Amino acid sequence: MKSADDSLVELRCAAAIVRRDAVLLVQRDTGDWVLPGGRPRPHESMGSCIRRETREETGLDIQPVGCTFVLEVNDPHSCRRIVELVFLADQFDAEAPLAGELGRRPVWVAWEDLKEIALHPPIAGFLRDLSRGDGKHARYLGNLWRPGPDIS
Repeated sequence: MKSADDSLVELRCAAAIVRRDAVLLVQRDTGDWVLPGGRPRPHESMGSCIRRETREETGLDIQPVGCTFVLEVNDPHSCRRIVELVFLADQFDAEAPLAGELGRRPVWVAWEDLKEIALHPPIAGFLRDLSRGDGKHARYLGNLWRPGPDIS
């Protein structure tokens, strides 16, 4: 039997793409709403993951500038542990046509409409704080690991 200490943590990277009047969300065919994002592929950096996932789900090319939220989900029913890193996006064309994957529809959601939708995870209040543009986020440093000298 596995103990709780042996459980794996799943990683999800998401993008907070905001403009003055709205945030970009993805409505899934199940009816709920999420930030664009997904899981990194093997050996894919978090920055590359969020750029790829956002392009696939919305058609937008973004640049992650900082990690704005770190979310944790510990589901007692499925025993899944998920950590979601939400990056603030920069350098995107807010007027670009949006195109989503099958079963996903990207939509600019007005700030005042956030309380009316089923957003998962329920971070609408935290997203609204981003609309104020206070710039509070951690810098994204990317992969800082460098191989050391070969010690044989």
